[in-house]
Amino acid sequence: MFQYEATPRAVAGLKESAPGTRARFRVPSFKKRLATMALGALASLPAVAQHAAPLALAEAQRIAVDRSAQVASQRSMAEAAREMTVPLAELPDPQLIVGIENVPTGGAERWSLTRDSMTMTRVGIMQEFPRAAKRELRAERARRDAARSDVAAEAAAVAVSRETATVWLALHFARRAERAIAAQIAEADLQLAMAEAAYRGGRGTSGEALAARAAILDLRNRALEAELASERARLSLARYVGPAAADRPLGDAPDLARLPREAKALLDVDAQPEVRLAEAQAAVLDAESGLARAARLPDWSAELSYGIRGSDYSNMLTLMVRVDLPWSPGTRQDREYVAKLKERDAAREMREDTRRMRDAEVRQMLAEWSSARAQGARIRDEMIPLARARTEAALAAYRGGSAPLAMVLEARRAELESELALLATEQAAARAWAWLANTIHTPGQS
Repeated sequence: MFQYEATPRAVAGLKESAPGTRARFRVPSFKKRLATMALGALASLPAVAQHAAPLALAEAQRIAVDRSAQVASQRSMAEAAREMTVPLAELPDPQLIVGIENVPTGGAERWSLTRDSMTMTRVGIMQEFPRAAKRELRAERARRDAARSDVAAEAAAVAVSRETATVWLALHFARRAERAIAAQIAEADLQLAMAEAAYRGGRGTSGEALAARAAILDLRNRALEAELASERARLSLARYVGPAAADRPLGDAPDLARLPREAKALLDVDAQPEVRLAEAQAAVLDAESGLARAARLPDWSAELSYGIRGSDYSNMLTLMVRVDLPWSPGTRQDREYVAKLKERDAAREMREDTRRMRDAEVRQMLAEWSSARAQGARIRDEMIPLARARTEAALAAYRGGSAPLAMVLEARRAELESELALLATEQAAARAWAWLANTIHTPGQS
């Protein structure tokens, strides 16, 4: 969608044209044409988007995190692990034993349940008694698993916030590019009108009018490209915040010239969830290695049963105790313990690798943000003023009849290029800013 407006420079150039040219130019008709184009562009905007409240970056991030299935999944896994900490720390449920023992299968007492002295109906209960240390290690493993899922949910929230900020800013700059090109189209339309009026007044050539039309066509093609970029960014934003929120107008951009945190705090990568997640994984494997080591210690169980025999015989009470026998720990439990230690060491190495990677990424993003801001300042303070001065000089020379219209068109093209180059460097700085602003999840951060 494009907004067309006659800028002061274009109107001033029109007013200062030669008397003959100005007399033949029908200003009311041209204003009517511009008004019709502007109304058409506004009419194409969704009615809801025109009246909806602006979508601020912080609100978009909150919506995205709330809608994230990955964040919700990790939080559910954390709750599940926390629910397991209580049962894992307790004794297992007892087991009921019911059966018939020593039923004869031959002779006169065949299949009888009462005539043989050894036949009995047995009813009892069995209870396993895992060591308290093992039960506590299992509960601790569940607690660490819950902590790992909590950090994983935080890391997912950071990733969603970072990606949402990136696409929100991409949409912000895409719409700025649309407005910059639309302003150039409006000025080019005025320039075309001047060229046509000059041609009708005998001061210009048909080639100049054709060149002006060609310039407008080129600008409109670039406007279509900018509109496509804007629509792509809007669709990407809709993935995170939903179509309704993505259709809302954007709020003001945050202050991208200031880092969200001090550089020293940003370089403290140990606080970042990706590093803490690797550390939490190592903690889980450390608990598992403790469980593997505790497997050398035998568990035991007790069984108490009551045997009911025929009326001619006495009933019987039985107490049984079973004890695990780690018969060959060197080939079983010890090897499992060593394997878990190796997995823990591998997780610690991954944590250190993650830490180095994040440190390098932070430093790279800081360098990109600083470099893009420096380039943007040079374009804004030096290139754009030069391009505008060149346009003014070319326009003055054209009005004075000492320069062709092609020089004005080339100057305007160079001015647009410098404005788009400024937007590109500002967007590069914004991408780095979005990354740096979302290294640690803070609800409501912007």
